[in-house]
Amino acid sequence: MNDPIKQLLDRYHSFIDNAKAFEHFMVKPTPTCLTVNPLKTTSNAVAEFLQKQNLSFQPVSWYPNSFRIEQWEKPGLTLPFVTGWYNLQEEISLSAVQTLDPQPQENILDLCAAPGGKTVQIAMRLKGTGSVIANEIQFSRLSSLRAMLDRMGLSNVLTTNYDGCTIPLRYHSFDRILVDAPCSAEGVMRKAKSTLKPKNFSYSLKIAKKQRKLLDHALDLVKPGGIIVYSTCTFAPEENEAVIDAVLNNRGELESAKISNLKGMPGLRHWEGKQFRQDLGHAQRYLPHFNNTGGFFVARIRRSHADLKQRTSSQENTQATLLQPLPNNSPLNWFTNYFGIDAKVLSAYQLWIKGKDKIWLGEKQCQPPSQILIQTLGMPLIRTTYKPTTAALQRFGSEITCNVIELEDWEKLQCFLQGKSQPLTNSTSASGYVHVRYGQYELGCGLYKNGMLHSQLPKFLRLSLN
Repeated sequence: MNDPIKQLLDRYHSFIDNAKAFEHFMVKPTPTCLTVNPLKTTSNAVAEFLQKQNLSFQPVSWYPNSFRIEQWEKPGLTLPFVTGWYNLQEEISLSAVQTLDPQPQENILDLCAAPGGKTVQIAMRLKGTGSVIANEIQFSRLSSLRAMLDRMGLSNVLTTNYDGCTIPLRYHSFDRILVDAPCSAEGVMRKAKSTLKPKNFSYSLKIAKKQRKLLDHALDLVKPGGIIVYSTCTFAPEENEAVIDAVLNNRGELESAKISNLKGMPGLRHWEGKQFRQDLGHAQRYLPHFNNTGGFFVARIRRSHADLKQRTSSQENTQATLLQPLPNNSPLNWFTNYFGIDAKVLSAYQLWIKGKDKIWLGEKQCQPPSQILIQTLGMPLIRTTYKPTTAALQRFGSEITCNVIELEDWEKLQCFLQGKSQPLTNSTSASGYVHVRYGQYELGCGLYKNGMLHSQLPKFLRLSLN
């Protein structure tokens, strides 16, 4: 038996119901899971693509618009992925968003957002309304978060760079908060192909201090009657039930986190002689052999009216965001006119500017809180030099009727995706920036000049197709 797995079995034998099945699934790689982006395509179109790849797949029964693929070596190196048709995420982690159950019009906080998969799912469920603040403490991880948001074409997400334990947002101002806490990550060991080894007991106790602070602050930020989902990808009770038991008190109650068609087990009510609050039985633990996934813990908390806090004027952070609304819509008018887009398509959006580089497009309901520094809002529309972004062109590409180049040759598609230049002598497009399309795929920005098409595809989207 693999020693790291034996360590897990020895430590958690009291709640692992089937040691043989647990061991069997822990040494197998996890299936690939993708979620379809309804802003750009349909589940039927993605299923058709998967069929053409001769992949064995099936819909995920408990999560809408998603598929499980048993074996797929490079799911991120495809044309549908690059153009934002789907996102990749470990299947069981979707249970956090399913349990959070975001609703249109709501104001939601993702307290520990990077790499961004759960942020994407939350934003999609708002269906073009409300707003999501995606906060990440590590500034270096914001770029990968931003890249995912741009590829998926989301315009109702604001990104921030604060410690989630102390982010100075207004108390009790969010409808729902996701606390997907940093943890010892025992549940993703099979994804890491056993390169990740279990952390020791002292690590769990150390990281639990951070987890308690995150949950405590979330209880200060969510509205009374609002929902907090606390989740981790670890088995350790010290990082799961013990955190909630230590922090929640009378400030909330746990509600059922059960999900139809997904096998789980109740949260623990006691561990190693310590008794936990009884409503922790409403939480859900997912072991790898239950559903052929990674391991996960998720709890749904309804905030009570007890111990609500009010900020005093001296506690308010009055630092205004550097992100400012653009006083006129001329850049938006240019974008719609230049690409022949019906103005009604973008009538529900507002322009923002930060610095001197990009103009951002956000849904009107997505407004930045005044008390914190916003890194980005919505999606980048154009640079201030009036160069359109690939993110915006991919998002609204199906509405574009002019200044568009249709690639029909596979070799020309390859050239564009690799970021290269190529001759296109038969194009009728005028010189300047163009939107490039290949069949049903909206590729993004190119520059057409003197019979040459120069790819402007961002480096993180470039690839070579087989």
